[in-house]
Amino acid sequence: MVNITKVSFEERSNCKKTALNAVLTVAGSDSSGGAGIEADLKTLTAHRVFGLTCITALTAQNTQKVYSFVKTPEQKVREILDANIIDFVEGYKEAEQPLKVVKTGMLSKEAVLVLDEYWYRFSEKNIKLVMDPVIVSTSGTELCDKEGVEAFSKHLIKKAFLITPNFTEAMVLRKNLTGEDKAAGEFKSLDDYVGFVVQLQRELGCENILVKGGHIPWDKSNDKPLSKDEAPDQTKCVMIDILYEGQSESVTVFESPYISSKDTHGTGCTLSSAIAANLANGRSLSKATQLAIDYTQRGMISLRKKLGHGNGPLNHTISPQESLKTKTRETSRKSTHETILEEYGSVLEYFKTHPKVEPKWHEYTHHKFVGLLAKNELPFDKFLYFLKQDFYYLINYAQVHGLLMSVTDDYKQISMQSAIIQEIVTEIEKHKEKLSKAYNIDYNDAKNDIQLYPNNACIEYCNYILEKGRSEDFLGIKVALAPCLHGYAEAAKWGKTVRESAQISEDDETSKTYHSWLDDYTSDWYLEAYKRGQEALQDIFKSSNLSDDRVDELASIFADVTQLEVNFWNEVLNV
Repeated sequence: MVNITKVSFEERSNCKKTALNAVLTVAGSDSSGGAGIEADLKTLTAHRVFGLTCITALTAQNTQKVYSFVKTPEQKVREILDANIIDFVEGYKEAEQPLKVVKTGMLSKEAVLVLDEYWYRFSEKNIKLVMDPVIVSTSGTELCDKEGVEAFSKHLIKKAFLITPNFTEAMVLRKNLTGEDKAAGEFKSLDDYVGFVVQLQRELGCENILVKGGHIPWDKSNDKPLSKDEAPDQTKCVMIDILYEGQSESVTVFESPYISSKDTHGTGCTLSSAIAANLANGRSLSKATQLAIDYTQRGMISLRKKLGHGNGPLNHTISPQESLKTKTRETSRKSTHETILEEYGSVLEYFKTHPKVEPKWHEYTHHKFVGLLAKNELPFDKFLYFLKQDFYYLINYAQVHGLLMSVTDDYKQISMQSAIIQEIVTEIEKHKEKLSKAYNIDYNDAKNDIQLYPNNACIEYCNYILEKGRSEDFLGIKVALAPCLHGYAEAAKWGKTVRESAQISEDDETSKTYHSWLDDYTSDWYLEAYKRGQEALQDIFKSSNLSDDRVDELASIFADVTQLEVNFWNEVLNV
């Protein structure tokens, strides 16, 4: 008699779905799993990023040494890149393509030349190149000969958004370019070290550079690195990583407690992959670097039991932090708002085109709900359901504008918010009167019309903006309210274009209603409100002293609300 056990699983329709950005790692494979492609994929997965690969070499290695390696043939590198580009880059609009970053590690001369040959196919879609110039392994094996160093110095580094050499690799790169060598002991102060990093970026021609300082313990008491003969004292020493952003001429010095450990196998691969993952997920470079340093260092110290007999690997299973405070020293010739306004023209344009926002903004302002409405293909019962839900949302929208008045002492802003609330109340009353007469909707009889109760998307949206209204400052609340005002104008403008192209007739009441709805949000009155909202956001942004991290937080709020707008229309269509 065979015993049969039946295992049943619950319905999974309520499983939470997520969108994954992708990073392509072009690097060597580490058979021991601690560095190279293997470390890259573990790091990307920990950061909720999908990893693609192009293996440039197979190695026989462990934590003690690299025994041998064989390079991937040039033609095979081409075939791998072709396969990934066809599937993850081509055929997508730029904002919707999965692949956001290419990260490189161990590169042969052949791999450098092929990647250089193919780079235009990535760059035309604004995909970033993050280069970790792997030259010598942790165990001391030379992984890139002089010919290879010259190849990526000549062909790829100038295309890089970021390069991440450690101090030893930085010296090799500089010597290859200028013939000059420099020892860590020659730095007389931190400012001297910063000057070296700035000069190296200019000589290499990359957009940004991060020089990692794990190889040169910094004596904080004397503000200089230890000499080769000095043993690091953990009570006095720190680790210094220096990020120089060429476009903004901004220097960020990351200072961390010194970690006395030989278990550093794969630290460089892990750090650069973590930065690449954070960039792919829309973080600013300084924030991406800050979080990546934290992830790498916690990976170094969080294993209870050592793995391997040599330089042990990291613990890649730790969860990356979403935010943290790190001691930094920043200098910049331009303020954050000056840089953004110079590059984008307006803060609204900056938020709309931010990597966190852009694909969501396109989905919102070109939503299927609006497209169906524009072509008279939206079932009228779904339109009525939307109007009922929108009525509930408008009440919360007015409440949040009321909360805005409580976080400012500027009487002009208080007066403006008061006027806006009155406009919203007037809109609600007109909304209610029009719908009551035209469609017999009784807003005082919700118990007999379940559609007058807010649905899940409406509740989630209202709760979010109310929470921001209670926890954010004036600018944060304005950013949370901006997608509603500006998105409807842009969505309606697109809808009218669709309607005109489809040559829709206005011969029935449904058609006239849909046309009227599009007219409302493209009217002079609404466009004037759009303009006032944009100017108000601009003025507050200009008057605020914002760090890069704060701007990144505001972009996250804008992205969250944009997604909530998408969800709002999605739920209407799915009823």
